[in-house]
Order: sequence, then structure tokens, then C-alpha cells
Amino acid sequence: MTDHTAVFAKGMVQQAISALGTNVLVKVSAVHAGNGIVGTVDVTPMVHQQTSDGTAVPHGTIYGVPYLRIQGGACAVIVDPVAGDIGYIIISGRDQSNVVATQAPALPGSFRQHSMADCVYVGGFLNAAPAHYVQITTDGVRIVTTGKVTVQASEMDVNCNLNVTGTIKATGDVQAGSVSLESHVHGGVQSGSGKTSAPE
Repeated sequence: MTDHTAVFAKGMVQQAISALGTNVLVKVSAVHAGNGIVGTVDVTPMVHQQTSDGTAVPHGTIYGVPYLRIQGGACAVIVDPVAGDIGYIIISGRDQSNVVATQAPALPGSFRQHSMADCVYVGGFLNAAPAHYVQITTDGVRIVTTGKVTVQASEMDVNCNLNVTGTIKATGDVQAGSVSLESHVHGGVQSGSGKTSAPE
């Protein structure tokens, strides 16, 4: 192989490699909620392409990208992305459009390979400090929010010493042992400065 042929071959290989879509940082421009299921995002790659003289060539927006949700069966941790988030796209080796559309095994939708059009979004890189979070350390679990915490369950068991700063409101009865807060009675009632017996 002559030097000229080797240089040409090297250039062809480099050109082919540069044409492959690779995992890249992106910014979310829009979020399309999925009505309870995982939705999609529109994202724009943040690392520009460039010409041989160094001129920046921005990428266009990639539309309808499925995003990651931590889920197993009917159980999930839901923290959906919002516009302005920075994350990564992971690019598939083949056209995944048929699988995305049917959520079932399928043939590739076309012969394209390693295209940015065939990607999924994984969020949570280079973003600002959160205002709402669950922090898990060796010291314990900490839930922080500037809003309201709502627990919706058929039943809740709490096995700990509970320290509350603030007001507790209950729409139903509160019971400690066999004593009801709503319907307990006091014995030893009398007029004057005497005290009642303990609640029953």
C-alpha cells in the first residue's frame, strides 16, 4: 500500500467514524408527558459539529426521544425531565422506530445505523442544585421539599419514635392503644378545681 493510498484509506475511515452518532450531552427543549406512562422529550445536542476551519455547525433538534424512568413492573420512581435539563442521549446501533412505536420486538424501521434519530434520553447531568429531593446516606434518609408531601396508601405502618414540629391535623380518629381521641371519656368529673381521671 502506497503512502497516498494509506492516507486516503485513513481519511475514509475517519470520515466513516465521524458520521456515526455517538452518545452526547443534550439540552431538553420540550417534554411531552405520557399520561401516566413514560413520555418523550425533544432535545438539542450541546456539542457542535465543526468545519475543517473550525466554524461551529450546531445540530438540529431531535424530536420524540423516549426518556428513562426507573421502573420495574408496576413500581416506579417518577422524576420526569423538564425543559432546560441537561442529560445524555444513548444512541442505538439500528433504527429503533418500530420498537418504540409498538413496544414489541420488530425489524429495524430502515437501514440507518448509529443515527442520532435512534436514541433514548438519560437525564441528570450538570444541572442546578435541586429544591426537592430524597437523600439517602449512612446517617439515614432525608426528604426535602418546599411544597407538600402527600402519602396515598391503603395503610401505613410506622415503627419508630416520631418527633413532629408543627401542627398535626387528622380528618379521622387518632387512637393511642385503646384510647380514642374522638370518643374517649374522663372519669372523676366534678365541679371546681379538681382534675379528671385519665382518658378511657
